[in-house]
Amino acid sequence: MLVSIGKLVSFDSSRGFGFIRPEDGGPDVFVHVNDIGLDEDELRQGRVFEFDMTEGDRGPKAVNLTAVGGPPAAPPPRHKGKDRPSSGQLTVADHKRLITELLLEASPALTASEILTIRDRLTAFAEQRGWLEN
Repeated sequence: MLVSIGKLVSFDSSRGFGFIRPEDGGPDVFVHVNDIGLDEDELRQGRVFEFDMTEGDRGPKAVNLTAVGGPPAAPPPRHKGKDRPSSGQLTVADHKRLITELLLEASPALTASEILTIRDRLTAFAEQRGWLEN
């Protein structure tokens, strides 16, 4: 197993999974609540973790997470019940989270690598057209 450090970029507590972006670059790494080795309430977007990277059924997978440093700053306030900042546009992080959820729901057989490739292409497309908040 390879030891890595990365930032949690998304985590859906109702579904029990998310993604960590490694500091050294490369694709985001899948993380599942059953493999983390710590309380789920410690999984906050933006928090940095040290983790072991292994190959899962659908691509790279993070296991044995350990928090590095303190918790991240609180996210900016949102309009109640909406996934959008006050400008009306999605943030890049929200866009990626929503696209990931949609892809997993639409086609559970997609690999993590396929999801990341599609998500990144859609995000670049949306950014080029100014559809996302900077």
